[in-house]
Amino acid sequence: MRIKSIILSLSAVTLGVTALSGCVPVLIGGAVGTTAFVTTDRRTTGAQMADEVMEKRIHYEISQAIPNNLHLTVTSYNRRILLTGEVGSESDKLTAQRVAQNSLEVSSVVNELMVGPVSSVTQRMSDSTLAGKVRTQLITTSGVSLNQMKVTVDRGIVYLMGLVTQEEAQKAADIASRVPGTKSVVTAFEVLSTREVQERLKLLSQPQAEKPAYTTTNNIVEEPVSSTEVRLQ
Repeated sequence: MRIKSIILSLSAVTLGVTALSGCVPVLIGGAVGTTAFVTTDRRTTGAQMADEVMEKRIHYEISQAIPNNLHLTVTSYNRRILLTGEVGSESDKLTAQRVAQNSLEVSSVVNELMVGPVSSVTQRMSDSTLAGKVRTQLITTSGVSLNQMKVTVDRGIVYLMGLVTQEEAQKAADIASRVPGTKSVVTAFEVLSTREVQERLKLLSQPQAEKPAYTTTNNIVEEPVSSTEVRLQ
């Protein structure tokens, strides 16, 4: 089983931005390096709502720019956008990338759109079933939690997004790769150290006024994220 990893690093300095999103197991107990986790979303309430709004808005914006030969799924996590599905041409794929990058508050875009005919209803039903199976396995496995990430499936390819440690990322990818029907796994995680996990949790536990989810201007868009492929041992 091949796993394609798109790793996004996150430094501790970003903990001060309340519009950040992402979720990963929350450490409990005082010892650094403990493996005890609970399933608390790392994102602020505002960030969680922003991700949901961004998914709908960007889907609409791309659909307006590419009205034909389009099957699109937009997944947002921590203002990072994942595009999956099918488009009719390479030009349309680039258009989708540009529209997503220019949308409000987007920090980076992972473009996994395939150029080709749109998937059938049967394929989409199969993808929905597979996504449910992957989520079930994540729920029933210790060390990771569905509450810490989002699962998207297109054409039998499982995509995982979230804020996780390296160990959690590997475990989640391993779990997904073993679910019958999975063709491959693409991880677009933001990887945190244990200390960053603890600092983020401490910050989110402190009472503070929620900043607006959006501003009146776009953030600077990061450079496209490169990907690497690794195989499970």
